[in-house]
Amino acid sequence: MNSFERVKAAQHFQNPDKVPVFNLVEGDILPLPVIHSRKWRPGWAENEHGLFPHVIRGYKWDRPDWAKKPEFEGDTWRTVPHEEVDEWGCIWNMSGREDNMGHPGRSVLADWDQLEQYKAQYKLEARDESRFILSKRLLKSTKEDDKKYRLVIYAFGLFERACKIRGFNNCLIDHRRNPEKLKELLDFITDYHIQVIDTCTEYDLQPNGFMIAEDLGEQSRPLINPKLFKKIYEPFYRRIFDRVHELGCDYVIHSCGKMDALIPPLIEWGLDAIEFDSPRMCGYKDLQKFRGKIMMWGCVNIQSIYVNGTPEEVEREVWHMVRNLGTKHGGFGAYFYSEPKVLKTPRKNIRAFKKGLDKYGVYSQIPESWWDYPVEEEWNDHIVPPLPPSE
Repeated sequence: MNSFERVKAAQHFQNPDKVPVFNLVEGDILPLPVIHSRKWRPGWAENEHGLFPHVIRGYKWDRPDWAKKPEFEGDTWRTVPHEEVDEWGCIWNMSGREDNMGHPGRSVLADWDQLEQYKAQYKLEARDESRFILSKRLLKSTKEDDKKYRLVIYAFGLFERACKIRGFNNCLIDHRRNPEKLKELLDFITDYHIQVIDTCTEYDLQPNGFMIAEDLGEQSRPLINPKLFKKIYEPFYRRIFDRVHELGCDYVIHSCGKMDALIPPLIEWGLDAIEFDSPRMCGYKDLQKFRGKIMMWGCVNIQSIYVNGTPEEVEREVWHMVRNLGTKHGGFGAYFYSEPKVLKTPRKNIRAFKKGLDKYGVYSQIPESWWDYPVEEEWNDHIVPPLPPSE
């Protein structure tokens, strides 16, 4: 079974040989990132004066005059608190430390009266070929017989992007007070999603799936009422999911927080898989009902066990993910958090994650009795229960 076949079998509960792995370019997934356009000129517009580009190191910035001052030479501006702007005009507060992506800042669209002006300034050219340069390089570098699952990673989700444009508090209030304006903004964002999806096929990236980041929960509850989520977001997400399925592809959402109450409508609309960095935030008990209904990718819980656990605990946790997020016929995928240095994850725990997959991620080697062994009723995020007894 090659990597593509393994991912598809897991996703459709059709007996993969082992748990598929998503670990940058090392596992069964070939990530194909969509990046910013080379035509983007951050800091040049009047409303972007003083804003630095929200990009990683190595970006060749065509600097406006204000950014040519000696104190901003090279990347020195990155080392002090500052504001950055992304392609959507969203502003980010940066602390001057480079170990995180910063935090969303003040709103670029604080007044709904400015919506048309915003849309005119920040309508992105989705079909700009420079967005796909890195993806094409990755495709070119893969061997012809390397049958990986090609996953386009391209954007923040609709809720997240709207919150960054409007400001978090404003956006939450908009769901009740300004739903029609919010829907107009969501339609604008959705248009970009559809255009990127179509362009990936036009440029022959041969995608198998698409993935976005859409954090829908806080520590103990979803960020939006499930009924309101369904009422506002259904037409937009259905439009995206339907288009992806028309192309013969799958759709994956990454989400943080306790958002399990929002999974039923997402499944109803056509979502194929969901990825959790900290699956214990939703809780295995509350995710149990979705086993066999949607594929769940998961990392060893980054808020607790992956960072603070022992290697032995990390290994055991792999079994509990296999058991509680999937079925004996598949449905679970192992996701390795892409920036373990940011978390200060011990290397021995990363190795233990891999070792745990060798031990408990090969389906033919899992004792049949383990699938029927009772799971915990109550889970403590910092405690990894023992394995089921051996036969």
